[in-house]
Amino acid sequence: MFVMRGFNNRKMMLYSFYVLFVCILFYVVICLGAYYKDSNYIFFPAGPAKPDLNKDIMEDERANNQLPVIKNEGHVNMHIFEDYCGGSIDQFRNNILYPLFPSLRTTVSRLAVSPKSKDYGLRIFGYLHPAVTDEYIFAIASDDNSEFWLSLDESPQNLQRLVYVGETGDEWTAPGEYWKFASQISKPILLVKDMKYFFEALLKQNDGMDHLEIAWCLNRYNSSFTVISSEFLSVYKDESSLQMGDIDHIPQTEASYDRFIEPFAKSTKPTGDMVKLDPRDQIYKITMMDESYLKDLFVECHYKPSYLLERKIGRYEGVNLIYFSSVYPNDHTRQTHDRTEHMCFYKQEPSFQENQGFEPYLYEVKETDLQKNIAGVASSWRRVFDVKPFDVASKQNAAAINSCKKAGNIVMTRNDVIPIVRAFLKALHSKEPTRGFSLLRVLNVVRREDNAVGSRYLVELELVGPQGQKVLVSHYVYAPQMEMDQNAQTDPILCSPKEFSWNPSATVHVIVAVKNQARWIIQFIREMEKIYRVTGDKHFNVIIIDYSSSDVDIKERLKKAKLPSYQYRKMEGNFQRSGGLQAGIDLVEDEHSILFLCDLHLYYPVNVINYIRKHTIEGKMVYAPVVMRLDCGASPRDPTGFWETAGYGLMGIYKSDMVRIGGMNTKEFKEKWGGEDWELLDRVLGNGLEVERLHLRNFLHHFHSRHGMWDDIPA
Repeated sequence: MFVMRGFNNRKMMLYSFYVLFVCILFYVVICLGAYYKDSNYIFFPAGPAKPDLNKDIMEDERANNQLPVIKNEGHVNMHIFEDYCGGSIDQFRNNILYPLFPSLRTTVSRLAVSPKSKDYGLRIFGYLHPAVTDEYIFAIASDDNSEFWLSLDESPQNLQRLVYVGETGDEWTAPGEYWKFASQISKPILLVKDMKYFFEALLKQNDGMDHLEIAWCLNRYNSSFTVISSEFLSVYKDESSLQMGDIDHIPQTEASYDRFIEPFAKSTKPTGDMVKLDPRDQIYKITMMDESYLKDLFVECHYKPSYLLERKIGRYEGVNLIYFSSVYPNDHTRQTHDRTEHMCFYKQEPSFQENQGFEPYLYEVKETDLQKNIAGVASSWRRVFDVKPFDVASKQNAAAINSCKKAGNIVMTRNDVIPIVRAFLKALHSKEPTRGFSLLRVLNVVRREDNAVGSRYLVELELVGPQGQKVLVSHYVYAPQMEMDQNAQTDPILCSPKEFSWNPSATVHVIVAVKNQARWIIQFIREMEKIYRVTGDKHFNVIIIDYSSSDVDIKERLKKAKLPSYQYRKMEGNFQRSGGLQAGIDLVEDEHSILFLCDLHLYYPVNVINYIRKHTIEGKMVYAPVVMRLDCGASPRDPTGFWETAGYGLMGIYKSDMVRIGGMNTKEFKEKWGGEDWELLDRVLGNGLEVERLHLRNFLHHFHSRHGMWDDIPA
């Protein structure tokens, strides 16, 4: 029995050894076969190769006896943003309408497009469906700049930028040229079959040839890049039945989010001093001094400027009669950072001669040591000069018709302002209630000169009281010229212009007429929400006159908006600007409130309501702020453009004054617009009202074409 048991053990050992030998032999054969096959492959392509991803995937599936089942919709969302210049993605993101308000919404069936257009941006997004679980490599090519972002899963919140072409707007590639920049090809990314991955592709095109391609390949030795096609794509959202005003479904991601409420970040590029914070921008935050403290602070004086008219003037004559007021301190409304700044600014200086340039302003100083020669150094390198202060900002032409459109406001000198401030403080310290207040800083002074008669001033000072409390004084005074000329060493005598004061609590009605401009209408509402959110000002009302817009439910939008108050009226027929504004005016019952007639396409500074109140005086003065028209591709974060000094369509006026001058001219301007603002200005001046004309910081008109504007309206 023991002999038999030993024999069986030896037999089992021989059998096990035989099985092990066969397994090793089989493993060696497989390895040799794999090595032979792989030896015919080329490592990850270092140059163009024939696209063959679909074949590669099919072979892999056949090896597993399972072909990919195509269940996807075969297209993805594409949002088109037209009429926006520049070639960089950063410029694209600075577009005030991006990413919620595209010009067009459509779909594409593969990630390779070439619309053959210019001045546009594309946002393509949806889901990517890998056919096999494997490592994938992505590539991008475009003209101009582009980016491709991919999520870790189907959530838009988990995006990572994989590849991109350029960041300055100057970079580009040929179609399918995936090897020009190191940033164009990604590292291997593991994707899992039967999962879907949210992705986003961005393209910014300026001019010239336009194209964008997103390609992929498996992380194999012989894989080639191929454009991602329809069988691997599906839409994020079917938008075919949605209105352009429906935006809640649009994904906001790290790649594309609404920057409207985001503070302006510091940029590596110069953005101009106007973008930087100015004390005037937050003047609304300071508590105003009790008006009773200022009662009888100055002697009341008769105020009737020599430039006031009380006669009917010729058609469109008014634009030639408008003069700018001047400001202090410098509000930096001049376009100093604009490379195309015109020499018209310097031409306002009488001594400047364009053919000689600035050379005459350098006065050479003869130094005795220049007589000594230094070996190897030309004497011209050792020349030194003297210069005199060259103050051109205070010498700009006050006549609006002759102004430089890059110049901004006329800036007073310190010597112009200090005597006025000193006289104002002297009056404050002469009264018991205000004796304990001292000057913290001069926030804002606005002057309107009246030739040899005198000047009107709006003086705004930040004061600190005996208990350390900070208060704002904002008060109009008048300085007769005859008093100022009697003795140059004596402070001017100030008085309070009769019936000329502003109402800090006056309600301002912002009125706009619209039709079928969904994205701009919603943006206008957002602008009004921004003002209310930041300032908390409850004394303004939004009035929208809607000529039966079909692309957005404005009334529903207003219901959802966070505004102090609003009014909505629906009108039938063709769009009429004059008729629409008059319909809005008719909704205002309080004649002692202010109407602000405005347009769409505007970016508003948050303190605009306060500015309107300060410069609109019932029975005396209307306010016509100058808006800056942005260049194509410019934005509030990087504003370049020109001041629209000839336009008067944006105006603040009391309802009582609008009634007195006859309202909007709805007869002549019934079926057209253009000229109605000049005609209104004629009647304002003809009825003895002043026009306060100032460039308003950060008050901007966005660049846009007339494509898709008010339907059925002759321009």
